Amino acid sequence: MENTCGEFCEIFGITPRNVIIEFFLEMRGLDFSIGDVAKETGLNRATTYNTIEELEKAKYLTPTRKVSGSQLYILNTDKEEVKVLINTFNMILKSIAEKYKEKQKIVA
Repeated sequence: MENTCGEFCEIFGITPRNVIIEFFLEMRGLDFSIGDVAKETGLNRATTYNTIEELEKAKYLTPTRKVSGSQLYILNTDKEEVKVLINTFNMILKSIAEKYKEKQKIVA
């Protein structure tokens, strides 16, 4: 998959850290391996590994289980900063939905 950045990264900056955080915000509740995150975000595997290691140390991501030797990670929704990011992400989604509704009213 090619490296596409969403509205979250448009607002906060297109960095590997933000791309990975945005991915986990979009897919919250699911756990992913480093390889899966690299593939889905379009980031280099080494960059993804280093960034996930950094996010794990900062407790933004939590290791969950190992599948076929690969460690899986999930967003740490117990961390206060992550709760703020989730609320911000939800507000961004709401804003996008409202803009879409306005476009639909104009077209209809």
